[in-house]
Amino acid sequence: MIHACPTAVADEPAVRLDGVVKRYGRRTVLDDVTCAVRAGVTGLVGPNGAGKSTLVRSILGLVRLAAGRATVFGIDPAREPRRVRRLVGVVPEDECTVPGLQAVEMVRYAARLSGLPAIEALRRAHEVLDWCDAGQERYRTVETLSVGMRQKVAFAAAIVHDPALVILDEPTNGLDPLERQAMLGRLTTLARDHGKTVLVSTHVLPDVQAICDRVIVLAAGRVRLEGTIDDLTRPVVPHLRLEAAGPVEECVSLLRARGVDATRAEDGAIVVAARDATAAGTLLLAARESGLAVRSLEPARRRFEEVFLEAIDGGRDAAP
Repeated sequence: MIHACPTAVADEPAVRLDGVVKRYGRRTVLDDVTCAVRAGVTGLVGPNGAGKSTLVRSILGLVRLAAGRATVFGIDPAREPRRVRRLVGVVPEDECTVPGLQAVEMVRYAARLSGLPAIEALRRAHEVLDWCDAGQERYRTVETLSVGMRQKVAFAAAIVHDPALVILDEPTNGLDPLERQAMLGRLTTLARDHGKTVLVSTHVLPDVQAICDRVIVLAAGRVRLEGTIDDLTRPVVPHLRLEAAGPVEECVSLLRARGVDATRAEDGAIVVAARDATAAGTLLLAARESGLAVRSLEPARRRFEEVFLEAIDGGRDAAP
């Protein structure tokens, strides 16, 4: 089975980039990028051309930097690229399977490339494919598999050597809703139950909010936001969100008549500014007087999509 990672240290980031600059000719793709990837699941998001793929290549030591430094578990990938790659599993966005090989042969081949002996490589290949729910499809050649199954095979090949860090580029592209949920569940399990550090580069923002502990937002080659999802989606002024059935508009009107800043959200929930400790009591009293059947009352959060778009707009404003 997949083992807990002995390499990652809880207090230290798995990946650190300090002042990284990468240019292709006169074009600066990464501009003084400083960020960290810590234990758990981190989302790397940004528009096309933001520099996400180049950032990943910098982590793997696949590009020469103009300035700055990247480290993976304290190791410089520019100086010791093979040592770093032994600690990392990568699922690229582009097709990375080998035509003509059965799925299990493909994963076994990846294990052998990682240095595992032949028998152990085959055992690990079956073990990881079992965990990925590959079933008997593992005996088909990879080019005959569905998109979802090929993604499972690529994922299995990336983790067969039990890496400490797993990097995935658009891991849910082309997956149906059930396969997408299964993939997101596996990523969460890798981080939560097996101690892996997971970096997900994606444009699917709901996936980020669903599974990521932290997020890095790139725009125009610069880090525009970095932090936990919880911190980034917390409103500047605390708000409460009440979901209820019944005359919601009547309750909103009652709250406004009492001087409470209340609005009705698009999904019908009531959102009020919680400027003091009495806000929850005032909201529940108004709900009861209005005849609402309360379903839930919790702190309100901003949608991550809003936070992301604000960061991107800031990046555009700052771009030369």
